[in-house]
Amino acid sequence: MRRKKDEYFIGMVDNFAASQRYSRNKKRRRAKLYLKRGLLIALCVLIIAGIGAGTYFFLIPAVKNWTASWGATKDEATIDETTVDELPTTTAAPVTTQAPTQAPTTVPVTTAPPAPVTNLDFVTPTIPDDGSDGTLYSSTLYLYKNTGYNLFFSTDKVAKHYATAVNNIAAGLDKDITVYNMVVPNHTEFGLPTRIGKSVENVSQADNIRTIYKNLSSRVTPINCYNALSEHNSEYIYYNTDHHWTSLGAYYGYTAFCEQTGLEAVDINSLKKNSIDGFTGSFYTLTSNSGLYKNADTVNYYDLPVETEAKMKERMSSDTIHCDVYYPAATSGTLTYGVFCWGDTAQFVISSSANTGKKIAVVKDSYGNAFAPYLTAHYDEVHLLDFRYWSGDLNDYLKTNGIDEVLIMNNTMSANSTSQVNSMSSALS
Repeated sequence: MRRKKDEYFIGMVDNFAASQRYSRNKKRRRAKLYLKRGLLIALCVLIIAGIGAGTYFFLIPAVKNWTASWGATKDEATIDETTVDELPTTTAAPVTTQAPTQAPTTVPVTTAPPAPVTNLDFVTPTIPDDGSDGTLYSSTLYLYKNTGYNLFFSTDKVAKHYATAVNNIAAGLDKDITVYNMVVPNHTEFGLPTRIGKSVENVSQADNIRTIYKNLSSRVTPINCYNALSEHNSEYIYYNTDHHWTSLGAYYGYTAFCEQTGLEAVDINSLKKNSIDGFTGSFYTLTSNSGLYKNADTVNYYDLPVETEAKMKERMSSDTIHCDVYYPAATSGTLTYGVFCWGDTAQFVISSSANTGKKIAVVKDSYGNAFAPYLTAHYDEVHLLDFRYWSGDLNDYLKTNGIDEVLIMNNTMSANSTSQVNSMSSALS
């Protein structure tokens, strides 16, 4: 019995010791569990804090900057910019062409000093509205009555950014060089009913251009072409299927330039008109909309009142090609706008028989292509420099070529696109 009691007692001792070990192990396991949980919670807190800090210091500013610089939601360069390499290759023959367009005539020149112009006063266009609606194709394009309209979104901050870029260019030029700036509104400002524009939160281009002009330095003279377009908005001044202005719209821009620089504009009715039917431009290319196709455009261009010849460099590394002012093989289709100065090239120089002793450089986007030919009536040389493709020192270029007038010219979509403005600044420095 004693042994059994001893054995029983020994068993009790062993069980008690095991219980103590188990208790100690349980406490250790619990402590480890609490430690792991604490570390996990701390890690989660750190991750959440890191995400919050990243959002506050990086993501939110980036989004604000992106939306503020969105301006022209589509860069002007990304929407149907015709270049020479996109044109048919069957037209290599014009390389050696020296092509006068018409016998020289008496050319109007400056007759009086420029009259004061209130460039900050804008004429509100009258846009008919029958109450019908169109279709919002995308955030940047509205289709209304078989016509495409580039919607415009921007801010004062972006407008000031463009003005600063222009001011910086002007500051880098010799003091005796006259600098003009023209910002051209697009069709939406003059064709899309105000009611629809408000419904899609379209921004006033008049206000945007006014902000740009208010922030230009005294070295830069603003050219207001808005009013001339507004007063003729019922005419065929923009294409239905494309984002550019027509040659008639460009002519009204030219008359505004003449009025505000002391020149007497050529009467367009005195010029022979040439036409190419069946132009289906960038809006149709983007949408393949049948309504746009049925409303295809006619591209008109005009014989010039002076003899002209031109030469171009497609890109800075390209050979110089001698050519006509107008692309002679332009036909109907998506690239018809390329008839003007052969589309977008790095450098396009027009020489004329105007015999005024004057030269001008037009630093431009594609709107400048339809505009520049009219200047040949007043300048012996018109130099077109496309800031997206041209590079070099602008001041040196002007001095080398004896140029003392510069027109910086962009449509509102380009002027309010950060990437476009940056390329303009870097290309001309």
